[in-house]
Amino acid sequence: MSEMKILDKTKLVEFLEKLMPDFEVTVPSYNNGNLSFSSMAHARPEIDFAGRPLVPPKEYFFPQQEEMFTFATKEGKATIKAHINKDKRVIWGIRPCDLYGIKTLDSVFLSRYVDSYYHARRENTILMGLNCNEPCEAGFCSSMGTGPFATNSNAFDLLFTNLGNQFLVEIGSKAGEELIERRANLFATASDEEKNKSNEIEKQCKQAFLYSVDQDRVKAALTKAWDDPLWAEESKNCILCGGCNFICPTCYCFNIEDIADEHEQNSTRVRYWDSCQLGGYTQMAAENTRKTQAERLRQRIYDKFSYVPARHNGAIGCTGCGRCTEVCPSEINITHILGILGRQK
Repeated sequence: MSEMKILDKTKLVEFLEKLMPDFEVTVPSYNNGNLSFSSMAHARPEIDFAGRPLVPPKEYFFPQQEEMFTFATKEGKATIKAHINKDKRVIWGIRPCDLYGIKTLDSVFLSRYVDSYYHARRENTILMGLNCNEPCEAGFCSSMGTGPFATNSNAFDLLFTNLGNQFLVEIGSKAGEELIERRANLFATASDEEKNKSNEIEKQCKQAFLYSVDQDRVKAALTKAWDDPLWAEESKNCILCGGCNFICPTCYCFNIEDIADEHEQNSTRVRYWDSCQLGGYTQMAAENTRKTQAERLRQRIYDKFSYVPARHNGAIGCTGCGRCTEVCPSEINITHILGILGRQK
């Protein structure tokens, strides 16, 4: 087990403020009634300890839209200017499901081909996780091995557990250790009693989940479910909004466009999120290889539970966060679909 420290809850803001000269500090807080990650740079938001932001923190590594580079040709000479963000950032309050989602994105963007844009953001960001005292309403992370507590120290730099008036803090990296060492007066050594309390919170949280998924049965069922009428039945109410993909901590599909600026006589290459659930996603000049929404729903499930793990050395395709169910205006429930698959022989 990694080294454990104790931080009084009243000292959390002080700890984070002391990081601000060196980092952009981001925390979960309510804005206009919605819980989201917000910067502490211009205000001191009321940090939320209980909820989970609807939009995952993947946008800090893989933005919804980003300018990749600008290119121009003047007097016969071509120039290219890359827009790589190297700002140093700390994100506090990342839930375990999202920590593992970031690890999956690492496998995608930092493996065979290293995406320089993702890499620059990732290497300059400190991840501070926050374990869950209660399950999300639609969550099933416990059965996915991604929560409610983070168990892989490689997924975080520091990991906080809410003990009531204190946080138990687990050190997961050298970078996390150095942050605590530089502010050692704020921390104390954790006792066995405090560690045991954390274990009890985890146990109670696991027992409170309303949903679970049998991963092994789902994976086995997918080997023979390609032509199952399930896909057509479950997709008939889909309105092609793409919300399930956009809100997912592991989805990484994108499109790229070159935007011309005639006034400046240059063009900028822009990358932005795309969705396999949108009708035009696989549209080519001759045809669309996924013509029906049944095929697109099938792709989403196979990608999460078969393609991503196989292609990226066992990476987690679905973290069990339940966001796709929460955000779907047609009330398509992924645990319902996976439950049907899991019951098939």
